[in-house]
Amino acid sequence: MSEMLMKGLSSTKRELEAGVADAEAELARTEEYCRKLEELIAVGKATLHAASQLPLSELSNPAEVTVVPERPKWPELAKDSK
Repeated sequence: MSEMLMKGLSSTKRELEAGVADAEAELARTEEYCRKLEELIAVGKATLHAASQLPLSELSNPAEVTVVPERPKWPELAKDSK
């Protein structure tokens, strides 16, 4: 093979390896974000279920009952997705 062709192939290989590494890092971040969203959904569903189990008389005085989950502990949930 010519020297130019070998340089082109090695350059392309480095670029491909860097692209794969970037994609793997993005996948890891996305998987973590997904786990956090699933946890937040589970908390919301549990809260909704707990609220549905309360007697109607308790629901008439909302000052005595807290059925809303805490704010998300993950600031990235409040941000727009990239």
